[in-house]
Amino acid sequence: MQGQEPRDQSPPQQQVIASVWDSQQPQQQQYQQPFQQQYQQQYQQPFPQQGIPMGGFYPKTSASTALGLSIAGLALGLLCFPLCGVLAIPGVFMARSSAAVTGSMPGHPDANTAKIAEILGWITLGLMVLALMAFVVLIMLDESAAL
Repeated sequence: MQGQEPRDQSPPQQQVIASVWDSQQPQQQQYQQPFQQQYQQQYQQPFPQQGIPMGGFYPKTSASTALGLSIAGLALGLLCFPLCGVLAIPGVFMARSSAAVTGSMPGHPDANTAKIAEILGWITLGLMVLALMAFVVLIMLDESAAL
């Protein structure tokens, strides 16, 4: 092997390739910890773990139907008195059953809808009772004036 220079038989040095994200990792943890502590102090609940879904599969409720019946009962009660209770009573019952389902599962998306439907249903029924009492009083006043 004439004409060739002798080679150095030592292995080549390893090159370490670092990404931009490798240098940011400690800084990310540094900023994440105060936010978690602030969240826990503010809401008194543990910070949700990454990778675990917040939502889940919840059973269906009839909260939207109850809300529709309560609103329709209120609107029709202003237009036609007897229809007020016809729609509000089933709305209250459906809202109560939906509230029972949503109350057993924290974070259920229909929880507020069920509460609002029940409140509107009771308001509608209360207005119906007041209107019925006013109607009876007016009839009694009319009969006493006729005598």
